[in-house]
Amino acid sequence: MATSAKIQECMLEHLADGLPHTVQEIKNYLEQVGVSDYTEGQFAGSINTLLRNKSIKKVDRAKYITNKNHGGITFMKTCFVVSPIGDEASETRNNADKLFRYIINPVCQSCGFDAVRVDQINDSDSITQTIIEKLLSAELVIADISGHNPNVFYEMGYRKCTNKPIIHLKKKGESIPFDVNTVRTFEYDLTDLDSVEEGKNRLQQTIGTFSFESVDNAPEQGPEQSMQLFSGILPMLYQIQDSITDLKEQISKKDTETIQAIMQTSLNNAAKEESADAIMMKTLLPELIKNPATFQNLMKIADMVDKSK
Repeated sequence: MATSAKIQECMLEHLADGLPHTVQEIKNYLEQVGVSDYTEGQFAGSINTLLRNKSIKKVDRAKYITNKNHGGITFMKTCFVVSPIGDEASETRNNADKLFRYIINPVCQSCGFDAVRVDQINDSDSITQTIIEKLLSAELVIADISGHNPNVFYEMGYRKCTNKPIIHLKKKGESIPFDVNTVRTFEYDLTDLDSVEEGKNRLQQTIGTFSFESVDNAPEQGPEQSMQLFSGILPMLYQIQDSITDLKEQISKKDTETIQAIMQTSLNNAAKEESADAIMMKTLLPELIKNPATFQNLMKIADMVDKSK
């Protein structure tokens, strides 16, 4: 039997208990059964083969489980929810919790997905590493762009690089940034029950349009590759954000300077172009308004002068 085939057979034997096992646990089992003469490439290739044919499923960072029913348990696909979370009891957290509870989670359950948000994951890894892992491994990502949270856009950009399904949501009435306004974004209104039901229906229909076969068959990337990709993207995203901030400040400064220059020019021109007649009228008019009789006398004098010409 070929080495890779033997590795795959032993992996399935070890995972037959229906429990998740780490890569190291699998390697320890291979050593116990006398399979030790293999390369890291053969080991990784065996895992990818079992993932592609759906014999096993990745359930956490470097943890795998059999993808068949064991003890009546059916393993669901994962939907990773990306959204602004905020502090406890904040308006942002309240909105995120309601969106998850009343729209995202019910739809995911009905479509065979286990919806999870990063703050709901109990993991010893760093939050950043957990996010990267879920963005890479989850069959579906739903991102809420409400509030234009920078972290959400960073995570959306990373997910986009994987070519895996992602759905955009936003709170009704909020704008869509120009750089993502070409991507279809679904609105939700948690204050309107009819709108909630409509949002759930649209979300369910959209999930139904995706083919997750290609997602399952996609080549698996390791944590090292993920970190390399993320470390390359993140500086560019920060640079773009800084450039946008600088541009806004420059535009604001230029607007202020332009307005001040126009006002000063108008005042200067008004002072230069004021004729002798205009100066006389500016002086006499207030007095004539106060003394209408004087104004009438001046008009009579002007009429007499005009007739004498």
